[in-house]
This record gives sequence, structure tokens and C-alpha cells, in this order.
Amino acid sequence: MASSPLAATAALAAGAIAVSRKHTVDNSRVQLCHAQQTVSVEGERTLAEIIAAECPSLGGSESGRFVPSMALPTADLQTCYSAIRERFGKPRIVRYERELITTDDGGTIGLDWSPPFEQMPGDGRPIVVLSHGLSGGSQETYVQQTVKCLTAEPYRFRTVVVNYRGCAGVQLTTHVLYNGGFTSDYGFAIEHIRRRFPDSKLIGVGYSLGANLITKYVGEQGGACPLEAAVSVCNPYDLAASSDAIEQPTLRNKYLYSPAMLFGLMRLYRRHRHMIETGPVQFDAEAIEKIDQIRQFDDLITSKAFGFKDSADYYQKSSCA
Repeated sequence: MASSPLAATAALAAGAIAVSRKHTVDNSRVQLCHAQQTVSVEGERTLAEIIAAECPSLGGSESGRFVPSMALPTADLQTCYSAIRERFGKPRIVRYERELITTDDGGTIGLDWSPPFEQMPGDGRPIVVLSHGLSGGSQETYVQQTVKCLTAEPYRFRTVVVNYRGCAGVQLTTHVLYNGGFTSDYGFAIEHIRRRFPDSKLIGVGYSLGANLITKYVGEQGGACPLEAAVSVCNPYDLAASSDAIEQPTLRNKYLYSPAMLFGLMRLYRRHRHMIETGPVQFDAEAIEKIDQIRQFDDLITSKAFGFKDSADYYQKSSCA
């Protein structure tokens, strides 16, 4: 008996799904990548060997797999979904308690604690200190999802998001915002947290530009680093190379990533423009309104505000790599 067109179509669809899923799985293996020669840490074992042995999900025969949703099989789709969900999706899923601290130069940093202290009184449990990405804050979906996971069973960690100057509703009280290498504010926040919870171990987690910042901080502190561990997520490492990549004339860069990132930066600048312009630096207002690339923003605003020669100087001195 000949199969019906509907059955044939269903069979073809099932085959396509199977092939698509196999392709997704085969291309989603988590791999441990490292230099050919890495630093010995314990005895004759290298750091790469230690990670492979202690974290089998990252290396060795038990290497883990990341299998994305079939509806969001690519990194671009996942990024778009996260942004759309944040803008139009469910309301905030995490409850924070905000603490404002003042730096030595009068800057204001917002520490968003979760759970609030009324739900979790002070004790010696570990504290995860999160550092957001470019022009972000504690409201970002990726931050909230991490906080939600870490504060739930079985971990029950205390978490705190460091909202940098002018970000996430924090009032700008100096004429400068922050940048990807401005580790002094992060260090100030860490010392404040240590004083408040001297018996707690601190674990740093940074995303994107925040990952570059905490990695740079760890390198600067060396053996005196107060963090028990640090996790770097989507770190650009080399800010110049990252800027070059985002300026490549591809459709996704021109119409997706570059405009979205620049929009966030310009919104942050315009929100605090009245305070930024109280400083000693003279900005070219006409040129700023014509900015259409992140590098131009860093040339006209970031580098001038922080005393760098230009964006190249800022990238070179602020990259963690």
C-alpha cells in the first residue's frame, strides 16, 4: 500500500529533525582548549591536566556536551532570545536588597544582595560576587538566572552583584563612569564585602566586559588576591581584537551586535551627561551625536574621561590579556 503524502511529509520532517539534532549534538561538545605548554601547579601536573582530572565535564573521556534547544540552535538566536525575553518577557525573578557604598573619590557603587538579609541573616557561607557586562547590571537576564541558581538548593550561596557607577539605576556622583579595566572600584567593593563578612569565602564571576575586569583584577592582585576562585564568562580578553571583530562588515555585526551594544553605551552616557560634563574634560558634543561605532565612543568619551590617549591606548592598557 502506497504511503500517503502526509505520511511521507511526516517521515521527511522526522528525518530532518534527527539529522538536525545529530548535527547540533555533534557540534556542541564542550572541549578544554589550552596552550601546548601550561604552568605546573601541583607537582608535575599542569593546570590543564588538573582541570581535566578534577572537572571531567570539561575534558577527557567524560567530556560534557551542551545541547541547545532545537528552537534556538545557534549562539546568535540564543542571544536574541535573551534580549527579547528581558525586554518583553517575565518580570524580575530575583529579589535584591541594595546597598550603596561610596569610593574614596566620591563615586557610588550599588551592591545588590540576594537573598535579602531578612531571608538570610549574616553568616559564614560563601559569597558569589557577580560583575555585569557592558552597560548592564543586576537586572540582566544572565545575571538573574545565575543568582537564582546559586541561591537555591543545594548551593544556598549568598550572592551580590556589583553595579558600577551609573549602571542599573545607581546615581552617578562623579564625572566618570567606569570602563573595562577600572579595577579600583571592583577592588573597593571586594574589600567592603570582606570587612562585612570576614568569615565568608569570596568567589568572583564576571561576564563579558565584567569578565575582563575581574580577570585583570586577579592578575594585578597576584598571590594577595582575596578571591577564593574566579570564573570568567565570555571574556573578550583583548579589547582591541574584540573591537576589530565587532566592526567586521557582516550583517549580524552591522544590524545586531554593534547597534545594540552602542545603544546601551549611548543611553548610559545621555542619562548621566549632565554629571560627566562637570569634569575638567571638554567633550565634542557634535561629534558624539554622530557616533556609530563602539570604537568611536571609546575615542570620544571613554579615553578622554579616563586620561587615555585614544581608544587604542585604552584597549592596550585595560585588556586582561
